[in-house]
Amino acid sequence: MNETTPSPSPAPVPKASPGSKPSPSPTAGTKRKRNTPAKYYAVKAGHKPGIYYGWNDCLAQITGFKGAIFQSFPSQEAANAFLNGVKLPTSASSAAETRFYGIQRGRVPGVYTDWTKAQEQIRGFARPRYRKFSTREEAEDFVREGQKLVPAVGFGVPSGAHGIETEAPKEAEVVGFAPGDGPLPQGAEDGFDPNVLLDPATGKVVYKTTTQKAATKTQSTGIPGMLRIYTDGSSLRNGTPLASAGVGVYFGPDDQRNVSEPLKGSRQTNQRAELTAILRAIDIAPRHRDVTIFTDSRYAIDCVTVWFVNWRRNNWMTRDNKPVENKDLIESILVKIEERSDLKVNTLFEWVKGHNKDPGNEEADRLAVNGAHQGVSAKAEALEVAQDVPDEVFDEDF
Repeated sequence: MNETTPSPSPAPVPKASPGSKPSPSPTAGTKRKRNTPAKYYAVKAGHKPGIYYGWNDCLAQITGFKGAIFQSFPSQEAANAFLNGVKLPTSASSAAETRFYGIQRGRVPGVYTDWTKAQEQIRGFARPRYRKFSTREEAEDFVREGQKLVPAVGFGVPSGAHGIETEAPKEAEVVGFAPGDGPLPQGAEDGFDPNVLLDPATGKVVYKTTTQKAATKTQSTGIPGMLRIYTDGSSLRNGTPLASAGVGVYFGPDDQRNVSEPLKGSRQTNQRAELTAILRAIDIAPRHRDVTIFTDSRYAIDCVTVWFVNWRRNNWMTRDNKPVENKDLIESILVKIEERSDLKVNTLFEWVKGHNKDPGNEEADRLAVNGAHQGVSAKAEALEVAQDVPDEVFDEDF
């Protein structure tokens, strides 16, 4: 995005003193519009915090940074105060002045008068476009202008234009775009590209692998409304080296979406099976449907609804200063929940007492136990093959 007309700017200064002033580049005077006041962009949380004199430099520090905090100021003194958490005295007129934030590209484009709410639309969003205005009319024009610019990427041209194809590009043809930046594919729902996801390790948008695409349900399969899913995990010989765990997800009788499979990985614990079942349920559920997941694991529910708040704050360490168990699964579930929340879709959890004749819970338990037995069979086969290998192998055998 262009903030007014950006000019070449000097290198970022992490901590600039209030008295110092930026020295413009030799060409800045010719490229900057006349009488346009200088702006100072303070990045409090970004790839490299500091004060930047050009919008593009600031944008480079916040793009892809989860939880970026930044703001533009008319003076370097105000920018420094923002970085250091110091509030400068303001006049009554400036305090009462309303600002309008136009979000041209973000989670929910539009005009906002509250900066905090505006930031929610752009934090973590790949290449956001936004700008602050003194009047609502200017902000609305800015947002509308962004909608007109969409065909500029080469797609969505007027129907019937001679010599130009109007068909949406196939997935393999969308090249030259960063994940989440290209035109939406056919069948996309709620303005969300089903081919991308948020990587919990980096906080960046990435393309899904073939396996992830196959495992995720993106199309509507019934009447919209609350979808009830039962999940369960089982671990035979739990806590021992011979443990074998399974995953169960129950949508309904003879539902093709039901899951009964062995738990992947070397850690075959009941807790990992419970969390994996929840993750599989959210993966399969249509994105546009509100979901209630029923599970008999209070541990799994607390992990993704209560405990994670402090864990995140403490860099995923427990009160005893130990790494949080099953962090990989918990983070993956949270990412899925947040993706659905961005689409205004609810993901709810409800505890049910296990082995208490609840039909849905009993079916999920049966599927999980069957999955665990599949894991036992696979281990037995692997052991059989290993026992057939001779103790010594000689070169002449090859």
